[in-house]
Amino acid sequence: MKTNSRQGLAAWLGAGAIALALSGAAFAEPEFKDGKLQPLADGFPNRAITLINVDDPGTRDGIYARSLQEALRSISPVDVLVSDEPSPAYGTFFTVQDVGGREGGNEGYYPIIMTIPGGSADILVEPITADTGLTLDDLNLVIGTERIPYVLIQKKDAPWGKTFASLVEHIKANPGKVKYISHQVGTGNDLAMSWIIQQLGLEVNKVPAPTDPQVGAIVGAGEGDFSLAQADIALNAWQSGRVDVVMVTGDTVPAPWADDENVVSATEAGLPPAPFGLYLGFVVPKAVPAAHVEWLHALLKAAAESEVHQKRKDVIPGLTFAIIGPEEANKVKTDIVAFLDPVVRALGMHIDDR
Repeated sequence: MKTNSRQGLAAWLGAGAIALALSGAAFAEPEFKDGKLQPLADGFPNRAITLINVDDPGTRDGIYARSLQEALRSISPVDVLVSDEPSPAYGTFFTVQDVGGREGGNEGYYPIIMTIPGGSADILVEPITADTGLTLDDLNLVIGTERIPYVLIQKKDAPWGKTFASLVEHIKANPGKVKYISHQVGTGNDLAMSWIIQQLGLEVNKVPAPTDPQVGAIVGAGEGDFSLAQADIALNAWQSGRVDVVMVTGDTVPAPWADDENVVSATEAGLPPAPFGLYLGFVVPKAVPAAHVEWLHALLKAAAESEVHQKRKDVIPGLTFAIIGPEEANKVKTDIVAFLDPVVRALGMHIDDR
């Protein structure tokens, strides 16, 4: 397991937090007693912590939050709640700004679920900085816990065949006619699929759908030809016999498709290495003191490593645990957005091009 090194954390502190640091209180090591994380010397936390899901309750992030909530019952010294707050715009950025205005928001009482690259890539395609004043630095990551690949699905028993190669061949033979159902425009999986299309020199008919479940429903109904879907959406549609799976991002094909010769990894498909897929974690406002970020990291790390939460790898295809701390998580965020910037520009989707 990787943990953060604490180098550079002092640079994130405000003047008040620096004063505490000089007294030694701010950097007291988070301490467990009898399996329960103890509050810090400054009294944090002294009331309930609320995990915020910026999507609907039964979606991937809602289930993720409740899995951690269950694990935290025996770990946290205070109650841990879950609040489902579907965001009207800008997803994570909007919620970070909103939380900063709540009582306790800048103390760390409202960790927000974030996915990389999706949550951070919004800044490349939406006028976030112009409208809110926020930049990528305002997404102060506490932890990254697990990675989940994207899964390329196509309509059931497609006439071109059941392989990624046959799908690509069909698209090349019918430029602009094959329907790609995207999850909105500029989301993490849309950017990944758009990059694949660009790499292979394909021309498709892109039809955006508002949500991930609708992506699976449209392809499953045969009204769309293919999509790069979230793993849980792909699994549900595949298990119900409504779609075929032909490719999984990354360098390996996970269960339940590992033994299916028709399913390939992105590496086996001949695609260049790329950091596509989901990385789940939590973010707080930039103003949250570093000592509180460290405490939240210790809390969520313990929950993510628990037997209760680790069971997720048995039900989500390709899920791997990669638990990292604030410093490394923020570097991952920055590196992925740097990778995506030229991709988005080449696709003509960058906010600078509007």
